[in-house]
Amino acid sequence: MIELEVRNMKANNTDHKLGTELEHKEIPQTRAQKFKLKFTDYAVNKFFASFIIDGKVKVRKFVPFDVSKHTILKGLKLVQYQKTKKKYFVLQYWFNSKPNYITIGEFKPGIFSVRDCEDEVFKIVRAHTNDKGIWVKDPKLTIHDQENKTQSSIVEESYKLKVNSVIERLCKANFPRAKKEGRLSATSISTHCLHLIGRNWRTRHLIFVDDYLGHGLVKFKPNYHKRTAKPVDWNDLFSKFPKGHGIIKDKKFNPNNERSVYDSDLGNETIDNLTPGLIKRFIENKERGFGTKKNMLETFKTLWSFALDKGLLGDSPPANPTREIVFKKPEVARSPGTRYNDLRFSDQELKTIYSTLIKLSDKYPFQAEALLFMLCTGRRAEETCKLRKSNINKAKTLITLPASITKARKVEYVDVTPPVAFVLKQLDKHLADKHQGYRFVDWMFPTTRINKERLHEDKYVRSDSCRIKELRGCWNAVLKETGIVGVPKMLRKTFSSIAKLELGTTSKARVLTGHEQDSTLDIHYDKSTEQQRKQYANQVSKLFDFEKASNE
Repeated sequence: MIELEVRNMKANNTDHKLGTELEHKEIPQTRAQKFKLKFTDYAVNKFFASFIIDGKVKVRKFVPFDVSKHTILKGLKLVQYQKTKKKYFVLQYWFNSKPNYITIGEFKPGIFSVRDCEDEVFKIVRAHTNDKGIWVKDPKLTIHDQENKTQSSIVEESYKLKVNSVIERLCKANFPRAKKEGRLSATSISTHCLHLIGRNWRTRHLIFVDDYLGHGLVKFKPNYHKRTAKPVDWNDLFSKFPKGHGIIKDKKFNPNNERSVYDSDLGNETIDNLTPGLIKRFIENKERGFGTKKNMLETFKTLWSFALDKGLLGDSPPANPTREIVFKKPEVARSPGTRYNDLRFSDQELKTIYSTLIKLSDKYPFQAEALLFMLCTGRRAEETCKLRKSNINKAKTLITLPASITKARKVEYVDVTPPVAFVLKQLDKHLADKHQGYRFVDWMFPTTRINKERLHEDKYVRSDSCRIKELRGCWNAVLKETGIVGVPKMLRKTFSSIAKLELGTTSKARVLTGHEQDSTLDIHYDKSTEQQRKQYANQVSKLFDFEKASNE
């Protein structure tokens, strides 16, 4: 236990910046009380600077942390001011046989945490003590000299943070977008977490959801497989699973024995020192598919953009190392999904799928209707599953797709044609029959796994937990019953191809499909069936049938 010395200090209600002196007077001790504060963000955040002595509330000036006397954190304390209620880390040190204090920084969750404080203390102690831990230079004088530099000193220098420290800050900042306000989508955050901190039991404590604006959120949960409790916050998660701890070695969950950036040697590198070669070697140190490499590179781009945006690289940041990295496309794609890239459903297959979905509607409510909606509108599955009843106008003639759910991040529209009206009628049928309780759920395609006991909770029924997130069950049933081969994304390709053929031009079809460029629709979405190919070939071949022309 560390004894707390309560001293009368000169009133100081002004805010202190990093390195500002604390004015105080050495006055004989009035009372000592045993107290210690855990060196965690949670403890510091919950701490309130007051205690009761003899029935009166006294303001606690200095609170020592529960740290070992044999570490660099020896002498580290917390101070909170009465008026501003702001908390500062301060370090007590002895120089020339005299005690003194220096302010390390103001505690700000997610900006300047206990880890940042520890890094700053380490820099100060290493620069001002000898190998025996004795202070040979006064840090106050050093900081004073730094504050009196020439005008060039206004240029901010890099924080020289380790890659792992930047990863932690990115997580705590909830993965902001690089070019626009807001956060990345839940899917993008999940992918980034996999490569940054994944292949580790720490990610089994995370849930990725989208809020009402389409911004991703990370929530915490217990890990029942490992019987570990739900983390309080990101600091708690990283303290439970520090670097190198919790790596999944079970081949069932980590078949290629992968390691995330956080658990690798690359995590110890200073982020300023990242080079194209270093990043590329890390990505290619294992046999990985082209898609995986692209996702990993995108993750490094997000990490670098965050460090640049937050000023962690200073006013003269090095060149972005991710811009020079290029991966060669494989001659033969190995991803199972690529086999469907150039395929679309025939007209007969489309009719069969349509009738089968109606047949399966009772067994797979809302999933069948979501697939029907995709079939007759060509919308993406991710957009369809995020539609709400409130997106339909009162006359039920127009459905608005908010910018928060579209891939292009702009508002798009779906007109309620007769096929779409039929889908809405099917949904109303479910809500009037077995799923009457779902009438208060705003999602157009709610999940059947809703907790019915919580249907009265407005926040719950509007949450991401109450919507459909996948359509696999119903789709697999369609394939099994019909024998058709394909994936749901082919519904969009089929719609796009039919729309272009029917309307005659790509620009007209693009109005319905939501593609931003004609070339995207022409190259990736305008597909032909085998029957159409043969028809086109025979039609064109008549112009080259010179034998028939000569006989005539």
